[in-house]
Amino acid sequence: MFSISTMVQQDNFLTYIKNSKYAYYYPLFVFILETALRVGEVCGLTWDDVDLEHGFVNITHQLQYNNVGKDACQYQILTPKSKSGVRNVPLSNAARDALMEQMKNQIEMDKKTEIEIDGYKDFVFSNRQNKPFITQTIGRILNRIVDDYNSDIKKFGGTIEPLPHIHPHLLRHTSCSRMAEAGVDPRTLQDIMGHASMKMTMELYNHVTNERLTNEIQKLNNRRIS
Repeated sequence: MFSISTMVQQDNFLTYIKNSKYAYYYPLFVFILETALRVGEVCGLTWDDVDLEHGFVNITHQLQYNNVGKDACQYQILTPKSKSGVRNVPLSNAARDALMEQMKNQIEMDKKTEIEIDGYKDFVFSNRQNKPFITQTIGRILNRIVDDYNSDIKKFGGTIEPLPHIHPHLLRHTSCSRMAEAGVDPRTLQDIMGHASMKMTMELYNHVTNERLTNEIQKLNNRRIS
């Protein structure tokens, strides 16, 4: 699976987070789904990278938590995967709102990060220990959310479609799918995604197009059945 399959399923996912014990993570997941950033880029984002006035974020680095030998791991700031990874990504209204909510939460809950990593500090998204998130942690959080979501809809006998396994990178693909469905052209999408080649973008774009065609034909089938 390339992405969360439908907008309805995505909305159900986010609504569940917002109204559950996982509400703390709501701005984080909205932001990822609205920007198509790599998770490492989201983890490394600082408030200095954010321009709310002009509506974009400046991506110049990513944050990883890597093994450095002798059973030790540490935070590391790395450059993007390619020159194309250095880019300005525009903010949708929902992405901007998520950042504003995150800023408010950090102030009210005193969750401003104090740690400095390779000269970078004041990270946008921090965990409950006031440290920046890492991809591995986000993956574990997603596993818990999906397990609880699917358990809850089964427990209450609802007809809502269960969520698939959601890994952090799937959220980026989902965001790309939503942009393609909205009519964002492939060249612009390539810039937003930070892909080095158009081929990488088109693999995702064509998947969305084929899926859309299948869905449209299914509407015709449903009409004939009814």
